Amino acid sequence: MNLKSSQLRATSLIGAVLIVVFCGAFFLPEIISTYWHVRFGRSTTFDGWSVAVPGGWWAFTREDLLIIQKSLRFYQRDDAPTISVEIFSPGKTVDSEALKQGSIRAISQKGYVFQEDRPIQIGTDRGYCLHFSTGAGRENIRISCYLLAAHISLDLFGRSSDVQDFYSVVGQIRRAN
Repeated sequence: MNLKSSQLRATSLIGAVLIVVFCGAFFLPEIISTYWHVRFGRSTTFDGWSVAVPGGWWAFTREDLLIIQKSLRFYQRDDAPTISVEIFSPGKTVDSEALKQGSIRAISQKGYVFQEDRPIQIGTDRGYCLHFSTGAGRENIRISCYLLAAHISLDLFGRSSDVQDFYSVVGQIRRAN
């Protein structure tokens, strides 16, 4: 009886460990996002700007770039949707139309097809977003936004289902006090 009891405990322990590991791996996106939001809140501060981070996403900096990334499950093979925020100081006046046309040309050379441009506003600063898609179903998208007076640019690399989260982030950007 003692040997069977020990075998039962060992089997139960191994089963419990396997369940915890499986659940941890399966729910990793929720764990990462929840941990980030508990630790940092609903937004982060980056180079004088307060930038919202949607639920299910987390943020980190790399060099001079803020990256907001959606966590994916281990079996999802696509690249994780990513929003990047960059602060720039051009040092001289930049022609908005020349930047727009140059961006369209440069991004189109990377396999994207230009779809439309949309005006945006952050505080009193106005800018525009350029929408691109790629692939037959046009599910993969890129959106590049420029607010020259505010010296800020934003990019989304993702799917069409990520557009709402992207514009939610854009709509909540504020200068940090």
